[in-house]
Amino acid sequence: MTFKNFIGIDISKGTFDFALLKDGNLSNPISGETSNNTSGLVKLEEFLKKQGLNMNETLFCMEHTGIYCRLLSQYLVENNYHVWLEMPVQIIRSQGVQRGKNDHIDAIRIAEYACMKKEKAVLWSPPREVILQINDLLTLRDRLIESRKSLKQPIKEFIDAGFTDTAKLIESRCSGTLKAIDKEIEQIEKELDKLINKDSNLKRLYKLATSVPGIGRITALTLLYFTNEFKLFVTAKQLACYCGIAPFAHTSGTSVRGKPRVSNFANKRLKKLLHMVAMTTISCDKQLSHYYQRKVNEGKNKMLVINAIRNKVLHRLCAVIKRGTPYQIEYQTT
Repeated sequence: MTFKNFIGIDISKGTFDFALLKDGNLSNPISGETSNNTSGLVKLEEFLKKQGLNMNETLFCMEHTGIYCRLLSQYLVENNYHVWLEMPVQIIRSQGVQRGKNDHIDAIRIAEYACMKKEKAVLWSPPREVILQINDLLTLRDRLIESRKSLKQPIKEFIDAGFTDTAKLIESRCSGTLKAIDKEIEQIEKELDKLINKDSNLKRLYKLATSVPGIGRITALTLLYFTNEFKLFVTAKQLACYCGIAPFAHTSGTSVRGKPRVSNFANKRLKKLLHMVAMTTISCDKQLSHYYQRKVNEGKNKMLVINAIRNKVLHRLCAVIKRGTPYQIEYQTT
């Protein structure tokens, strides 16, 4: 598909700025700003009609900013516009060193990025409503867990310091709130199970994912959201790179001979979950437990071995999804 017009959009909570490069003219961007709500969508439509664009040749590009970009991105796709949702780090790194920053300038820079990288554009396909609901519930669950942790932390600190009376006083004041949080988390998990069981494709993918040792409910559902039901990544290596667990070489000429290292540019949420998965498999998966002990005994760095296990689990998962059958332990005959 050939694009001639490029619209970069910088989205914030209350507004979004847009910049149009008509016929790919980098020297004459046409800019505007409107509110990030339904009335703002009407103003954007008026702008598009005024410009007389051929929408089949127009590409919208914006940063993936979660809930803030949901309204606009879904509206554009529903109206059959071509939308490219790009990770913010990709746009930032492509620009090199920049002086100055505001929403107006950022919209122009996003449009320029779309124009220069149009051959690499990946048109966005929105997740189904059930997938969005699952992510919203998972996000709420995470927030409740953090709230519970912040309430329990001072109790533990007073106990460790020897102030047991103060700890008991605080615990008595927080007990009702903690019980309510526990109940809400339990209700969220029940709601997640209902959503899974009501959708046949989601139920199938969920069963496949959780058949892999170490992958539980939360990890499987989080992966289902970020991979759009395992459709965004072709290979396990691509998914590992997105999760920030794929090692990359660190060498230059004859003087720099660093060890391979993972990148900091990653989905930190998935990376954290996969670390927990790796720790679980070390204790419950006989094959990977033996692998861990063998590598550690050979003198390998423990974190390096754990990262290798994260990759192995991810490769198992991708193989299971591709094959369409649950994971089975391979038995070797002697």
